[in-house]
Amino acid sequence: MSTAPLLQQAALLARQGQLAQALDLCEQAIGAAPGDAEAWRFKAGLAAAMDRMDEAAGAFERSLALRPDDGATLLDYGSALAAIGAHEPALVRLQQAAQALPADPRAPFRAAVSAFSLGRYEHAATLFEQALQRKPDWVEAWNNLATAHTRADALAPALAAARRAQDLRPDEPAQLHTLAAVLSRTFDRAQLEEGLAHAQRALALAPDFAGAHELAAIILRKLDRMVEARPHARRALELQPENPDYAVLYGDLLLDGGEAAASEPVYAAALRRSPDHPVLLRQHAIAQLLLARPAPAQAQLERALTAAPQDQRAIAHLGVALSMQGRHAPARALIGLDRHVRAVPLAAPEGFADTAAFHAALAQDIRRHSQQRFEPPGLAARRAWLSGDLLADRTAAIVGFEQRLTAAIADYIASLQPDPEDVFLRAIPRRWRMHVWATRSDDGGRIDTHIHEESWLSGAYYVELPPGLGAGPDDPAGWIEFGRPFASLPAPPEDWIVRMRPQVGTLLLFPSYLFHRTLPYRGEGERISISFDLAAVD
Repeated sequence: MSTAPLLQQAALLARQGQLAQALDLCEQAIGAAPGDAEAWRFKAGLAAAMDRMDEAAGAFERSLALRPDDGATLLDYGSALAAIGAHEPALVRLQQAAQALPADPRAPFRAAVSAFSLGRYEHAATLFEQALQRKPDWVEAWNNLATAHTRADALAPALAAARRAQDLRPDEPAQLHTLAAVLSRTFDRAQLEEGLAHAQRALALAPDFAGAHELAAIILRKLDRMVEARPHARRALELQPENPDYAVLYGDLLLDGGEAAASEPVYAAALRRSPDHPVLLRQHAIAQLLLARPAPAQAQLERALTAAPQDQRAIAHLGVALSMQGRHAPARALIGLDRHVRAVPLAAPEGFADTAAFHAALAQDIRRHSQQRFEPPGLAARRAWLSGDLLADRTAAIVGFEQRLTAAIADYIASLQPDPEDVFLRAIPRRWRMHVWATRSDDGGRIDTHIHEESWLSGAYYVELPPGLGAGPDDPAGWIEFGRPFASLPAPPEDWIVRMRPQVGTLLLFPSYLFHRTLPYRGEGERISISFDLAAVD
């Protein structure tokens, strides 16, 4: 029996919004012809539209059992799963649809959206690229590709994708926003200025575009133009008071200006809307510390770490909160300064006569690195050069160092024992990604107090040291110091500040949440070091 008349009538009813009646006709069609894959597929779509997802899933599966390689059914099923947030199974079905429908750009695009929602940004980028191979002028796909590359810290391809989207729609605020967002992640002054211009152009076209106000504030903050940044951050929050990121940005700009008392009610108001937001909890706690209220700050930091156990800034400031209450032993035990800092000598890589030849070649490669910048905006370097991605230049010395570094880190991690009571050892990664950069400083150069917020393990390797390096504890010029928080916060007892004299050829490994800085030195010569951040990959 043909089910076509019943399905045609069902389609008419569905277009008129009479979904229940349309579903009844589908049931009649299935009763008359249980092997009709199209009837099962139609029922699944109707059930999904009525938010009856269990019923829809069963109908999609029946349709696929009858036509296992039907691309249209796979696409509809995956799309329905994605619509209810079931991105893991959605990704599977949508990737199958992409194979079954080799010319259809929708399947890889929607699969990419699910991969992005799962935090698999590199995979999402690959899928967006697949969609663009099928539809090269799809602006939304270029836009999303730029965002996926940005989340994966692949800024060069992100910038290329964002520029392509903006070329296709030069005067659309969304594309200007994406381009500004990519440029806001850089530390190059010219690129930051360009990003600011794009954000301002977006605001000229759409004055109430909250996201463009946010980006203008972020870029101006990096450029140290705080007075100009604040009105943009405040306006973003006025436009979208329910957005916790905007409250964090505005509150942070107030903190930057030394106005903890003004920032505290900003965070408090946002927490009334989002009481369990970990970043709001942490930033409100920092404001409390600056207002000399360590006990409530401790409680909020502990709540923040319950929600986000690897928030490096929350861990660092929890140690401060404990210390401010006179609980120095628990504070020191928390951050593990005595347990988790390790010095590891590295041998010269193969191909170099000795360590002196290796370090001479490595220092030369760092001095002429293609990405080095002097005092890049938004970073802690003062009177110093930073290289950007050191591994972008694949010289023999840099590649050899990468191999030695990777092996040393693998050995270090293998030596650790998981401990759920230790904020560092409870998060030992099984897989990781790494960012590596080099720093050059001379007379008076330094790296101000900071932590590494987006990683788990950090380190420093010393390539060349100046004659003016201090010789002992009473003369620590050029040394690295651990444990002293920002100058705006009370320091812990001096006897648990740790200073270490750098040694050429030695790698220092330490938790990313540890406050640290380099002390300036006077005189001739350069201090050349290599740093890295290591973050877990799910």
